Amino acid sequence: MDISVILDNGRPWAEVRELAQVADGLGAHAIYVCDHFMGHTDDDTVSAEGMLESMTVLAALATLTSSSRLGPLVLGGTYRHPAVVANQLTALDHVSDGRAIAGLGAGWQVNEHTAYGIDLMNPHDLSDRFEESVAVISALLREDRSDFSGRHFQLRGAPNNPKPVQARLPILVGGGGERRTIPTAAKYADVHHIWGTPEGYAAKSARLDEACAAIGRDPAEIRRATGFPYPVGTDLAEALEPYRAVCDEFVVFDWADRPLQATIDDLTVALG
Repeated sequence: MDISVILDNGRPWAEVRELAQVADGLGAHAIYVCDHFMGHTDDDTVSAEGMLESMTVLAALATLTSSSRLGPLVLGGTYRHPAVVANQLTALDHVSDGRAIAGLGAGWQVNEHTAYGIDLMNPHDLSDRFEESVAVISALLREDRSDFSGRHFQLRGAPNNPKPVQARLPILVGGGGERRTIPTAAKYADVHHIWGTPEGYAAKSARLDEACAAIGRDPAEIRRATGFPYPVGTDLAEALEPYRAVCDEFVVFDWADRPLQATIDDLTVALG
């Protein structure tokens, strides 16, 4: 089982940089950051918690690390046109010498959509837009020219030059919705991610197997990734054991108000 980490880009840049370099030095499979512009609030009010923009942070980390993969976990589908995303991910792949992961999600956080006037849409339209965006990004990353005619997006002989360094830049689809998101992952994903306990994740993974069977895809083609926000002081070595039977990758949590050393300690244990 690979061990990765999601860094809280609500931390000061110096701390994000230090944690990324520690994780890279310890041999983390991937370093992820979230894609938000402010902290989440339970009542959906605007938050004063600042966040560093994800793709800019990842590009900077690409020059400061050497082996860990780099990606958002996950890009909110409502914030950027998918053609822009495909170009950003391609640039990240070049800057990182072929280490980019295309982490994609539908978008969900109400307060930032409200504050910036970004349409969150109803669940049906949001799912439609997300599936189209994953299709567009997949095509642009993998085809010389792309055509697409959807309700939300249209491409006409669209290039994405230069192509990524990786022959197949991995697409990670995040989310556990069984009606729309998991079938989207079955169709397009190289990696599927959802947070959860070992038991909860195993159940979602079984739904992904069923979705793959429904379209004739080998479920073994899709890596399985999860994680859980264990509190400071958890025996992480013990907590990780049941995950080894249900996933290929466990993502260690970091958050801004957590002691920096606590995240370093968790990574040291998990990667030891």
